[in-house]
Amino acid sequence: MAASTTIAPLTNSQKLFLQRLLVAHVLTDEHAKQLYQSIKEGFADVTPDNDEDEDEDEEQDTNIDHGYMGNDLDHCLGIINASLVPAFNLEVCTVSLAPPYNADNDNNDDNENENNEQPAGRKKKRNPLVKYHAIVNRSNDTVAQLHAFPLSKGIGPHEMAYFRLAIEKIVERGVEQLESEAGGNTTNHSTSVGCPGALNRMELINLRTELDGAHKDKLTIAATEFALELLETEGWLVRVAPPADDEEEDDDDDGDEEEDEEEGGSKRKKRRKKRPSSTGSRRKSLKGTFYGVGPRSFMELGDFLQKAGLPGDRMPQSILHRI
Repeated sequence: MAASTTIAPLTNSQKLFLQRLLVAHVLTDEHAKQLYQSIKEGFADVTPDNDEDEDEDEEQDTNIDHGYMGNDLDHCLGIINASLVPAFNLEVCTVSLAPPYNADNDNNDDNENENNEQPAGRKKKRNPLVKYHAIVNRSNDTVAQLHAFPLSKGIGPHEMAYFRLAIEKIVERGVEQLESEAGGNTTNHSTSVGCPGALNRMELINLRTELDGAHKDKLTIAATEFALELLETEGWLVRVAPPADDEEEDDDDDGDEEEDEEEGGSKRKKRRKKRPSSTGSRRKSLKGTFYGVGPRSFMELGDFLQKAGLPGDRMPQSILHRI
């Protein structure tokens, strides 16, 4: 008979970090390090409370240093996984993807690009990758699904079918973009990993009409919006920058019209004046919000993404945490 696996208990500080990560669903490495440091400082004055009158079992528990969180964040995640994996078949997983989209930063980049035009054919500067941490499901059992899949929030089979369709359409859009750029000299996506595809909010909401079979006409607009909000909150989908093909606008919107002005019997052209400060906000109002594949989808649905057509070399590498 095989010996049972002994699962080491987590300290209170480690439990608190795990709880916060569960609530947040996904944390960037920066935010995870901030959380780690905050909890560590909060437990700095906590010491084991040894009481000679307690029995042996209780004494063993009180001798635990509940402020211990390992040597650093990576060590702490390894300690948590050492208990989490055998107990629940869940694991803190890490992948490196593009940084979170910030509309304000995108507008600033637009303004800089208008003032400093790049030569034709030059590749767009790629952003450095960012680590994302999340608790993922290592199996399909009920316990793990309740903690790591949208079903935990009461999402039913119709919403799940909608989610699969949304992922397939986003990947399809991304593959089309990759294929169109394969023979050119330009690269519009900002990183070498991940899916460059994106759908705007209206496209995603209207996808509910493409569900068939048992899911046909089962989702209302309100139910679809709720599902979309949940998928974003839990990191399955993320907001992304508008596709490059949609960034061009008519010249009439770029600034004042050129006018001929008479001066001393001769005509000279007035220089066109651009209005970079309003470009970003106008784009946002015209295009709405765009969504792409989120970090949790890459962590848990890698096989599905590749079956949907995403090339294997676009999949981010997973970073394991062990002790």
